[in-house]
Amino acid sequence: MAPASGSPSVVADADRERWDARYRAGGGGMDAPAWLTPLADELPSGGRALDVAAGAGRLSLWLARRGFDVLAVDISPVGLALARGAAASEGFDVQTRAMDLEREPLPFGPFELIACFHYRQRSLWPLLAARLAPGGVFVAELATVKNLERHAHPSRRWLAEPNELLRACRELEIAYYREGWVGDRHLARLVATRPLRQPGPGAGLKACPRGAP
Repeated sequence: MAPASGSPSVVADADRERWDARYRAGGGGMDAPAWLTPLADELPSGGRALDVAAGAGRLSLWLARRGFDVLAVDISPVGLALARGAAASEGFDVQTRAMDLEREPLPFGPFELIACFHYRQRSLWPLLAARLAPGGVFVAELATVKNLERHAHPSRRWLAEPNELLRACRELEIAYYREGWVGDRHLARLVATRPLRQPGPGAGLKACPRGAP
């Protein structure tokens, strides 16, 4: 029996086809995330890194250049092939895994760094924190609901609520957090560290986050 329209498998197939088509058409820039440059001291110098919803590998390539052993996961095999090719062209070996993050379990950690850019799945937040090694760093960038003031897309499903990332990372130590307009997009950006020792409830929110001007 074929799966019903709107079932998880049909939705996942539609998402995969949509993103495959986008990457075949050349979608997905490879510029390094410049906002992380002044925060380099907050990041590990290497180790295992997980790039969640990696797409064509923008973050994966940046992490490989910084000396990480990178595992990139995404729903699009086409995007991941681009990621591998971009890394290989610079002499790096980025491992990839095509998977539906809404239906398949995250790769096991621990990871010294986890990056999640422009993919919002609220059920993932506690799982990502748990995959960090002690002292490991979570780096995230998400568009927020304020984008709807200027843009109809992406839909609210993919947009972070105010301070959502802060609340999601309440067991981590917040090194940097900022929400604001960057060009014509309203973004939430976060760098947070898993403590070497597990803190009490809410300890991560007691840290003094640094904001960019």
